[in-house]
Amino acid sequence: MDDAVRLSADRFRIIYEESFKLWSSLYHRAIKDPSLPTSYLSLPDLFRLHPSFSNSLVLKHTEYASYSSVYATGSSTWGSQQTNCNYGPPSFRQQVQIDVIAQDPILLSIAKTSNNNLSFAPWFIAGHQNYIAVLTLAWTYILSARWVEVMSEPCSLVYSSNSAADYEDSMTSSEVDQDVVSVDIGDVSSDKFRWWAAILAPEHGWQATMISRGRIFLSPWSIRLQSGPRFSLLYKATSSAPPRLSHSAPSFRTASRFLYSFCLKHNISDQSYAALAAVILFPSMESSQPLQLPAPAINGRNNPMITTASRISQHLHYEHQPGHEWMCQGNHLDRLLTLSCNIRGVRSMLLSVFYDPGIECNAVTPWLQGAVASIDSLALDKPLILGRMLMDRSPKLSFLWLGITILGLQKKVLQDARWGLIPIDLHSSVWSWTVQSFMQQPISYPLVVKGSISRADECCLPFLSQSGFHSRVPPLRIHSECKGHGLQYSGFSWDCITDEVPSQPTSSIATYTPLGLSLTQSSEDIEEVNVDYTKLDREHEVISENATRNIFSWLCIDGYASHEKDIWESKWFEILNSDDDDDEEDESGGSSYNGGRHSSRVKSWILESSISAPSLN
Repeated sequence: MDDAVRLSADRFRIIYEESFKLWSSLYHRAIKDPSLPTSYLSLPDLFRLHPSFSNSLVLKHTEYASYSSVYATGSSTWGSQQTNCNYGPPSFRQQVQIDVIAQDPILLSIAKTSNNNLSFAPWFIAGHQNYIAVLTLAWTYILSARWVEVMSEPCSLVYSSNSAADYEDSMTSSEVDQDVVSVDIGDVSSDKFRWWAAILAPEHGWQATMISRGRIFLSPWSIRLQSGPRFSLLYKATSSAPPRLSHSAPSFRTASRFLYSFCLKHNISDQSYAALAAVILFPSMESSQPLQLPAPAINGRNNPMITTASRISQHLHYEHQPGHEWMCQGNHLDRLLTLSCNIRGVRSMLLSVFYDPGIECNAVTPWLQGAVASIDSLALDKPLILGRMLMDRSPKLSFLWLGITILGLQKKVLQDARWGLIPIDLHSSVWSWTVQSFMQQPISYPLVVKGSISRADECCLPFLSQSGFHSRVPPLRIHSECKGHGLQYSGFSWDCITDEVPSQPTSSIATYTPLGLSLTQSSEDIEEVNVDYTKLDREHEVISENATRNIFSWLCIDGYASHEKDIWESKWFEILNSDDDDDEEDESGGSSYNGGRHSSRVKSWILESSISAPSLN
């Protein structure tokens, strides 16, 4: 028998079907046109609201038993839209903490053979060639070089003794090695040759470090190449003097010019941006197992496979792609650098593709089951198609999902969705113009409809009013006639040596934007879908149960109203009640149940839980 919280069997099945059909629609859209839209690689437009590190940050330290942390802190300012309100909700601040160092290098490997399921030809202009591994190694240096320039504590960037061999040396070696990949770096000065020799060196050819409190830390993009082909350099020296390996490591700007000229030579600007997307994810996706880069597919010195048609395509392509100058203007690359360090924010952004504001907290399980079933049955072994599906679901996050696809990490990230491990982070949501929580939706007007208030509004108004963990009733009464309330973001400031430093101050903006494809739009793409019900499992609703319990524990911290008694008597809430809980009612109609004993567990729910729209009426 269904209780007041659980969905009926019919409703459970309907939600499952809606989710399956939505993702099926994304699949059919992707297979019709598997190419990568140019807008998905428009880097200057990405994450425009994301703050970038100041060069006067106060870096803080925390020592743990097994490791140390060095991090920057700041705070964001929030408020509410208030068009006709005499009791304007107060502005408030939320703290942010972002790590800025690594203790160990990120382990990398490069595949020696191409994966037949992962041919990037449909995505890139010179898709018959694959330079992504080479470009990824270059971007780790460029981000680290910029990190050295931005950090407020002493940092350095130096070459190591390791270097890639030049082509002649590798060909005259007595050791015959079939795993050598020759990379044509074109006309080079001695400085440029030395840089590429470090970029393509075995293990690591450079090191970016910070010295703090007597300890040495690494840049977050420091790498160690563990396995893969060896690289040799094809080049034409611009001077008669042979290249030497004694030069100092170049700056971020110089290195970016080296990379840009390389991309122009090989017509791989789009591949370069895809490689950057992968590097941005390194701090978030590192593990004890090496991250694997795709096998290089490089056609020698003159790139004979670049046809006349391809060169015409190249010309058209570069008319719409920024040169290396974009990195040095408007803090574009600095924003991506800071985003890359914001590990919590990256994870919440990626998984926000599974959030839909129309799905209530007690319906999360069938919603995720339907999505997983659709992906598994249609696209699990088609990484480019699945990548397009995820990008199309939330185009503003296409850059991050591009990086996940390049690294072959789709299954790893999707595993979190299978378990309902979908965090929210209001900062990353507003910085990326995405929706992660019902808290971002505007308050309904009128607030009261047929004597009832939606549960989402009942949660949002106390949060906007910053009423703490007191009664939810006063904010609802005060703002019952208001129109236009909704969460607004007003800016961010870093904690700096010279007091707070604003990072991209902005006028207040609303935090709600629609997703890339809605439930209603999905039905327009395909007429009929054969739904796979093998993953429908109503007996295991732990994801919905946890989401519902978290929301109600926060909302009802001061007790529940009499009309909510049937909700709190659900089996999903048994864990919150001890055997000797009383059922006495007070004068206001509430019970003696005291949610205050759970306050320490739910106090940070707004920023830390996996949630969906809480519309149990």
